[in-house]
Amino acid sequence: MLLGVVALLLLSPEVLALAFLTGLLAGATAATMYSAGDTARWTRRQVITAAAAGAALIVLAGGLAVVLGPSVLWLVVLLGGSSPPVVRWCTGMRGTAPRRRDVPERSTADLCRQWRDSYDALRQAKTDPQRLRIVMERQRCLDELDRRDPEGLQAWLASAASAAGDPTRFLKNL
Repeated sequence: MLLGVVALLLLSPEVLALAFLTGLLAGATAATMYSAGDTARWTRRQVITAAAAGAALIVLAGGLAVVLGPSVLWLVVLLGGSSPPVVRWCTGMRGTAPRRRDVPERSTADLCRQWRDSYDALRQAKTDPQRLRIVMERQRCLDELDRRDPEGLQAWLASAASAAGDPTRFLKNL
């Protein structure tokens, strides 16, 4: 409390506004990431780290604004717009694998090939988001195969099918 009063007396209004925005951002980040009912998603350490990183970015942007003046806005837009996550989002390239056609547009033979290829891709995936994307792709393949030929898919599954297996010989309309 004493430091707050000293800061009010000694610091300029611009610095005080920057400090207020920093605290506001850090608090909003922490409140968004962590709630008592959802502790499994974010740990306290992750929340504190994210809030501190957000606060550091505000201080950095404020410092650059003082040094560069209004042109700092163009620097922020240039750096933000050319960052890898923004570029991936803008070009539609999510993940490391090239985008595939939607499952319903593919032939049954293509779906079976995708099923086999995705097993190797799943084994080689390095991160959880990559694994999740591949597992969801495999689920879509199974769902579409079941929609097209439920008897054939059930026959394949009943034959002790494996995750690396090939359902081709059980399916018709290839």
